[in-house]
Amino acid sequence: KAMLQSRQTVQVRFESDNETQVILAKVGPLGVFTQRDLDLRPGTYVATGSRNGYRDVRKTFVVSPGSETVLVQVRCEETI
Repeated sequence: KAMLQSRQTVQVRFESDNETQVILAKVGPLGVFTQRDLDLRPGTYVATGSRNGYRDVRKTFVVSPGSETVLVQVRCEETI
């Protein structure tokens, strides 16, 4: 059963400010958006956001087997 659960994807909803470039490690660039949904396998992920003139942000999040939709907010808000 654990093997089956590890293969089932979970919906992850990414929210941003339509100005931050978002990259998801192990997956690739997600681009610039206000909201985007992806189905990801259980595991630990790192989302990185970058924007000119702002400090980069890193969000580490865990996708657990059988969990509800995971919400991840990636916004560069601190000016340099």
